[in-house]
Amino acid sequence: MRKALTARQTEVVRLAALGLTAKETARRLGISKTTVDEHLAEARRRVGATTKSHLVGLAVAAGIVFR
Repeated sequence: MRKALTARQTEVVRLAALGLTAKETARRLGISKTTVDEHLAEARRRVGATTKSHLVGLAVAAGIVFR
């Protein structure tokens, strides 16, 4: 991964990897869906991912997200 993710970005990516939608993630974390989308967008930018699926794949490969 190019640049380290924040703790919150990592948490949001982990939940995305579990298949949660942005709305479900927002509800679980007590934040807005817009904030979840912003965390995912910044995480994608930091690691050079083009899509959410690409981001999750990179996170799995880097050991950030485990099955």
